[in-house]
Amino acid sequence: MTKKLKLSITILAISCLALSCKHEPDFNSLPTVYYKTDIAPIISGNCTFSGCHGDSASREFQLHTFEDVMKYCKVSPGKPQGSRLYLTVKSLDEERVMPKPPYSLLTEKQIQLIYIWIGQGAHYN
Repeated sequence: MTKKLKLSITILAISCLALSCKHEPDFNSLPTVYYKTDIAPIISGNCTFSGCHGDSASREFQLHTFEDVMKYCKVSPGKPQGSRLYLTVKSLDEERVMPKPPYSLLTEKQIQLIYIWIGQGAHYN
């Protein structure tokens, strides 16, 4: 491998690392996202219907309460990237993403609200 090729590969690798580096926002500087008025409607409108997480016969768990969401969606307050809820709705993997077809995926705004809510501590507010 030539010196020029090695340098090009090194520059490319550094550029990829720099571009992929993402910093968490300052969650305290963002408007507060509330569970009761922002997150609960997303969950109830997209997850708690028959055939999904709305009845005990259809899935392994229900998502009717704040406690259900925290427990079964493995929400890690302050850590969206470590929370199953966020990772599941943001997933690009057809096997993991929720809601499942034929239902529509969450909008980017809904996903951002979940992300910010978790980042702000995932409070029952």
